[in-house]
Amino acid sequence: KYAVQNGLIPEDYHVWWGYEDEKLFEFARQKVTELVAQPEPFNLTMLTVDTHFEDGYVCERCPQLYGDDQYSNVMRCSSRQVSAFVQWLQQQDFYENTTIILCGDHPTMDSDYCEDIDSGYTRKTYTAYINAAAQKETETRRDFTTFDQFPTTLAALGVQIEGNRLGLGTNLF
Repeated sequence: KYAVQNGLIPEDYHVWWGYEDEKLFEFARQKVTELVAQPEPFNLTMLTVDTHFEDGYVCERCPQLYGDDQYSNVMRCSSRQVSAFVQWLQQQDFYENTTIILCGDHPTMDSDYCEDIDSGYTRKTYTAYINAAAQKETETRRDFTTFDQFPTTLAALGVQIEGNRLGLGTNLF
Protein backbone atom coordinates (compact mmCIF):
# COMPACT_ATOMS: atom_id res chain seq x y z
CA LYS A 1 0.00 0.00 0.00
CA TYR A 2 2.85 2.38 0.83
CA ALA A 3 4.46 1.81 -2.57
CA VAL A 4 1.18 2.51 -4.39
CA GLN A 5 0.37 5.58 -2.26
CA ASN A 6 3.82 7.03 -2.91
CA GLY A 7 3.78 6.39 -6.66
CA LEU A 8 6.51 3.74 -6.59
CA ILE A 9 4.35 1.15 -8.35
CA PRO A 10 1.05 1.41 -10.26
CA GLU A 11 -2.16 0.79 -8.30
CA ASP A 12 -2.84 -2.47 -10.17
CA TYR A 13 0.74 -3.81 -9.79
CA HIS A 14 0.95 -7.03 -7.81
CA VAL A 15 3.67 -9.66 -7.92
CA TRP A 16 4.17 -12.47 -5.41
CA TRP A 17 3.53 -10.69 -2.04
CA GLY A 18 3.14 -7.22 -3.56
CA TYR A 19 6.28 -6.40 -5.49
CA GLU A 20 9.58 -8.14 -5.97
CA ASP A 21 12.71 -7.61 -3.89
CA GLU A 22 14.60 -6.07 -6.80
CA LYS A 23 12.17 -3.14 -6.57
CA LEU A 24 12.47 -3.07 -2.77
CA PHE A 25 16.23 -2.55 -2.98
CA GLU A 26 15.82 0.14 -5.64
CA PHE A 27 13.26 1.96 -3.47
CA ALA A 28 15.47 1.53 -0.40
CA ARG A 29 18.44 3.18 -2.12
CA GLN A 30 16.20 6.14 -2.99
CA LYS A 31 14.75 6.33 0.54
CA VAL A 32 18.15 6.12 2.25
CA THR A 33 19.45 8.88 0.00
CA GLU A 34 16.47 11.07 1.01
CA LEU A 35 16.76 10.26 4.71
CA VAL A 36 20.50 10.82 4.97
CA ALA A 37 20.05 14.34 3.57
CA GLN A 38 17.96 15.25 6.64
CA PRO A 39 19.59 16.22 9.94
CA GLU A 40 17.73 13.69 12.11
CA PRO A 41 18.93 10.14 12.75
CA PHE A 42 16.74 7.51 11.12
CA ASN A 43 15.97 3.83 10.93
CA LEU A 44 14.98 2.04 7.75
CA THR A 45 13.55 -1.44 8.14
CA MET A 46 13.03 -3.67 5.11
CA LEU A 47 11.45 -7.08 4.67
CA THR A 48 12.51 -9.16 1.69
CA VAL A 49 9.96 -11.77 0.61
CA ASP A 50 11.18 -13.38 -2.61
CA THR A 51 12.53 -16.30 -0.57
CA HIS A 52 9.40 -16.76 1.50
CA PHE A 53 7.38 -19.91 1.35
CA GLU A 54 7.32 -22.68 -1.23
CA ASP A 55 9.91 -22.36 -4.00
CA GLY A 56 10.18 -18.57 -3.64
CA TYR A 57 9.68 -16.00 -6.36
CA VAL A 58 11.94 -15.92 -9.44
CA CYS A 59 12.45 -12.32 -10.55
CA GLU A 60 14.01 -11.17 -13.81
CA ARG A 61 17.44 -10.92 -12.13
CA CYS A 62 17.52 -14.57 -11.09
CA PRO A 63 19.74 -16.68 -13.32
CA GLN A 64 18.78 -20.34 -13.47
CA LEU A 65 22.13 -21.69 -12.25
CA TYR A 66 20.57 -24.61 -10.39
CA GLY A 67 18.39 -25.94 -13.21
CA ASP A 68 14.86 -26.68 -12.07
CA ASP A 69 15.76 -26.23 -8.38
CA GLN A 70 13.82 -22.98 -8.21
CA TYR A 71 14.34 -22.34 -4.50
CA SER A 72 18.14 -22.59 -4.80
CA ASN A 73 17.99 -20.11 -7.69
CA VAL A 74 15.84 -17.74 -5.63
CA MET A 75 18.04 -18.07 -2.51
CA ARG A 76 21.17 -17.29 -4.54
CA CYS A 77 19.48 -14.36 -6.24
CA SER A 78 18.26 -12.96 -2.93
CA SER A 79 21.70 -13.32 -1.36
CA ARG A 80 23.28 -11.44 -4.26
CA GLN A 81 20.75 -8.61 -3.97
CA VAL A 82 21.25 -8.28 -0.20
CA SER A 83 25.03 -8.32 -0.69
CA ALA A 84 24.85 -5.65 -3.42
CA PHE A 85 22.72 -3.41 -1.18
CA VAL A 86 25.12 -3.78 1.76
CA GLN A 87 28.09 -3.07 -0.52
CA TRP A 88 26.31 0.02 -1.84
CA LEU A 89 25.78 1.25 1.73
CA GLN A 90 29.44 0.61 2.55
CA GLN A 91 30.50 2.81 -0.38
CA GLN A 92 28.44 5.79 0.77
CA ASP A 93 29.89 8.79 2.63
CA PHE A 94 27.52 8.16 5.53
CA TYR A 95 28.54 4.53 6.06
CA GLU A 96 30.83 5.24 9.05
CA ASN A 97 27.73 6.38 10.95
CA THR A 98 25.52 3.55 9.71
CA THR A 99 24.66 0.27 11.41
CA ILE A 100 23.33 -2.56 9.27
CA ILE A 101 21.40 -5.39 10.84
CA LEU A 102 20.52 -8.46 8.81
CA CYS A 103 18.25 -11.00 10.41
CA GLY A 104 15.92 -13.69 9.27
CA ASP A 105 12.53 -14.06 10.87
CA HIS A 106 12.56 -17.87 10.69
CA PRO A 107 14.30 -20.77 8.94
CA THR A 108 12.94 -21.64 5.50
CA MET A 109 9.36 -22.84 5.35
CA ASP A 110 9.89 -24.59 2.03
CA SER A 111 8.60 -28.04 2.96
CA ASP A 112 11.11 -30.18 1.09
CA TYR A 113 14.15 -27.94 0.64
CA CYS A 114 15.96 -29.23 3.73
CA GLU A 115 14.86 -32.86 3.59
CA ASP A 116 18.38 -34.04 2.67
CA ILE A 117 20.05 -32.18 5.53
CA ASP A 118 21.28 -34.36 8.37
CA SER A 119 18.59 -34.56 11.07
CA GLY A 120 21.24 -33.74 13.69
CA TYR A 121 21.89 -30.33 12.13
CA THR A 122 20.21 -27.47 13.99
CA ARG A 123 18.69 -25.00 11.54
CA LYS A 124 18.87 -21.37 12.63
CA THR A 125 17.92 -17.96 11.36
CA TYR A 126 20.68 -15.73 10.02
CA THR A 127 21.65 -12.73 12.16
CA ALA A 128 24.49 -10.26 11.55
CA TYR A 129 25.36 -6.83 12.94
CA ILE A 130 27.58 -4.81 10.60
CA ASN A 131 29.33 -1.64 11.74
CA ALA A 132 27.66 -1.77 15.15
CA ALA A 133 28.44 0.86 17.77
CA ALA A 134 28.63 -1.91 20.41
CA GLN A 135 31.39 -4.50 20.65
CA LYS A 136 31.00 -8.02 21.95
CA GLU A 137 32.28 -8.42 25.47
CA THR A 138 32.66 -12.20 25.50
CA GLU A 139 33.53 -15.07 23.19
CA THR A 140 31.02 -17.33 24.94
CA ARG A 141 28.48 -18.85 22.57
CA ARG A 142 24.93 -18.21 23.72
CA ASP A 143 21.52 -19.34 22.64
CA PHE A 144 19.17 -16.45 22.00
CA THR A 145 15.64 -15.66 20.91
CA THR A 146 14.03 -12.92 18.86
CA PHE A 147 13.23 -11.14 22.15
CA ASP A 148 16.97 -10.41 22.39
CA GLN A 149 16.89 -8.47 19.10
CA PHE A 150 15.24 -5.44 20.77
CA PRO A 151 18.01 -4.52 23.25
CA THR A 152 20.74 -5.79 20.91
CA THR A 153 19.53 -3.57 18.07
CA LEU A 154 19.47 -0.52 20.32
CA ALA A 155 22.95 -1.35 21.65
CA ALA A 156 24.19 -1.74 18.06
CA LEU A 157 22.92 1.79 17.41
CA GLY A 158 24.87 3.12 20.38
CA VAL A 159 22.16 3.22 23.03
CA GLN A 160 23.42 2.53 26.56
CA ILE A 161 21.05 0.13 28.31
CA GLU A 162 21.24 -0.08 32.09
CA GLY A 163 21.45 -3.76 32.99
CA ASN A 164 21.52 -4.73 29.28
CA ARG A 165 17.92 -5.96 29.40
CA LEU A 166 14.75 -4.58 27.85
CA GLY A 167 11.34 -6.22 27.71
CA LEU A 168 12.00 -9.95 27.63
CA GLY A 169 15.36 -9.63 25.88
CA THR A 170 19.03 -9.34 26.76
CA ASN A 171 21.61 -7.33 24.85
CA LEU A 172 23.69 -9.99 23.09
CA PHE A 173 26.81 -7.84 22.93
